[in-house]
Amino acid sequence: MFLFVCLALLVIIGFTYDSRVRDSYWQQQRSHLTRVSSGMESQLQLMSDYSLQLRTDTTLLRLSNMHDETDANYVLAAYRMMQSLTIRQYGLISLPVIRSTLYLKESNHILTSSESVPAELYYRRTRSFRASEYENWLAAMESAAAKPTFVDYGQFSGRSGELAVLMDISGAQLPSMPVVVAFELDGSALREYLLPENIADAAVYVLSADGTPLFSVGNAVALSPLTFDANQTAFQGEYRILRRVSPSGRQYLLLLPNSLANQATGQFLRIYLLIFLAALVVGALVIIQLIRRAMKPIRQLTTQLDEAEDANAQLQREIDTQRPVINASYLRKLLSGHVASQDEFQYMMESLGLKGNIHHYVLFCVANRQDSEVADPKAEYDTITEALERHLSGAYPLYYYATLFGSFVVLVTYANSDADSFSTLQQHVVQLHDELADAGLWFYAGVGSRCTQPSRLWESYEQARAASRYTAKHHIFLPYDFIRKDTQSWYYPIEISAKLLHFITTGNKDQTTDMFALIHRENVEERSLPLPLLNMLLSDLKNTLFKARFQVLPPQSEEMAAKLKKLDERLYSPSPTFAQLEDDALCLCEFFVKVSSPSTPIPDVERYLQENYTDPSLCLSKVGDRFNISDTYLSHMFKEKTGQNFSVYLERLRMNEAARRLTSGDCNLTVLYADLGYTNPTSFRRAFKKYYGMTPSEMRDQPRRQEEKSE
Repeated sequence: MFLFVCLALLVIIGFTYDSRVRDSYWQQQRSHLTRVSSGMESQLQLMSDYSLQLRTDTTLLRLSNMHDETDANYVLAAYRMMQSLTIRQYGLISLPVIRSTLYLKESNHILTSSESVPAELYYRRTRSFRASEYENWLAAMESAAAKPTFVDYGQFSGRSGELAVLMDISGAQLPSMPVVVAFELDGSALREYLLPENIADAAVYVLSADGTPLFSVGNAVALSPLTFDANQTAFQGEYRILRRVSPSGRQYLLLLPNSLANQATGQFLRIYLLIFLAALVVGALVIIQLIRRAMKPIRQLTTQLDEAEDANAQLQREIDTQRPVINASYLRKLLSGHVASQDEFQYMMESLGLKGNIHHYVLFCVANRQDSEVADPKAEYDTITEALERHLSGAYPLYYYATLFGSFVVLVTYANSDADSFSTLQQHVVQLHDELADAGLWFYAGVGSRCTQPSRLWESYEQARAASRYTAKHHIFLPYDFIRKDTQSWYYPIEISAKLLHFITTGNKDQTTDMFALIHRENVEERSLPLPLLNMLLSDLKNTLFKARFQVLPPQSEEMAAKLKKLDERLYSPSPTFAQLEDDALCLCEFFVKVSSPSTPIPDVERYLQENYTDPSLCLSKVGDRFNISDTYLSHMFKEKTGQNFSVYLERLRMNEAARRLTSGDCNLTVLYADLGYTNPTSFRRAFKKYYGMTPSEMRDQPRRQEEKSE
């Protein structure tokens, strides 16, 4: 904290001193502007006084009113006036005037202390000015006013920096004296006088009271409209402009680069920066040392987080790699009807991306090669699956899996708004058949009924498989609803029997009811079985119920025992009806609901892990098989219920047991890793150090070191 206070004081002192030096520098420049503007006004006043003295000269009065040199007295008057000018030149010694001339308007002559010649002759011969600019020079002479008029003589001579001040001394009173006095100024002297020393980019502008430019010296730039503040300062780009208004109304502007103030503070800033940088380096070294000490546990934590993120990324890559296999396993479980709970069912549908107002068709597809043996089964599998995805994929994902070689179960999904989904599916299957036929494969498909309730996909699957048995050369696409049912046999295949037994033993009343509705529709409504065949169907149903009855555990209450006894009496009745068997099946479901696990199996999973964490083969898939739950759903549900990943929870159990054994003092490190379920000591030691921040041997020896310190 003290270091930051010292640095802050250094910064404040530096900025304060820098600000004062800058203000002092600009104040010096303003004083310079005041001095040179006052001096320039004094010089102009001397020129005006000189002109007024000429106004009182009677010789000049007569000479100025003579029209030309043919006048008998002109030469004599001119000679006397030249002598007078020679004497008067001494009054201009203090001014930066290199030449003064009189322009006589009436005779169009130029009169100096050494000659009197016509204006044109003076312009062309004496001054050797540009011939093309004579009219402009003459116009400037004719337009001169009583107040000083500044004329750039450089445009006539071709040399920059030459300036003249013209004053018309005619006067308003009579007699008139039509004479213009021209003072040619020394440009170098004027520049040296007006500009600050050793500033190359400075410039001075002189403006009239109304802002009209009179003249400028130095590195002049074009001025845009300026707005001056209370300190008579304005800014234009990288320049600062100072202004002073003289008593005559003329404005004097001093233009200077803003960077000049930096030069004024340069020496101090260099020393200050050296001191500040030295303090900053020392402070930084101290801070770095403190930060290194404070960051050590953070770096360790960051390393652990990076390792965890790498592990998660690796796990995600493995999941992505296994995604098709996982999706196929989900599809198998959905179509088999062996879903443990409604939550698991919804999780699977969301994982497959099958949500919203949709309906499904299940296809049981077969592709046989009739002409020859399969040379490359892998290549033929890829050919079939690529064709499936190309023709049957749509707005929703397409899922499929292979049952036997050349046989596929396909789930196709459409939006409910698609009224022609069945026709579209039929068209795509025909196109698929034609493409595979060109590859030497005979393709046909049985199709289940349109399924709008995903929980009944198993029914559509059974229909598709049954329909595939009726396909022939002229029926490559055969819906189950188009099959002509055999009235001489009942519909109760072993797959339906297994599903019904599963629904009952899992306590699933809704699917049990759906199954009985399917069996009744297939046998009674569509086949209209005669009584002998119907009795045989009821006998098969009764056998399935007996299988479920033998799996019922002994009841825990008298009420349930009495209910089970009544159920046994009904099951053993000689002539049950279809409705009676359905009621018995639903009654059996209640017994399995009573004895089944809770709605979430996670408590049982936790107990299983606590009892078996030393098993080296213990993993997510093994536990999922143990509890009849898919790996991904078990992982999702475990994290949701416990707040921990499965692997983290298992590692915590093992680490807690390792710490208990190490701190108890009775532990052999060479066999500890195997006792806890690790396959090698390296992985155990790495996991232990990551979890506790020390090695197993360090934890084991920690009590002994503490005893030695206390002694």
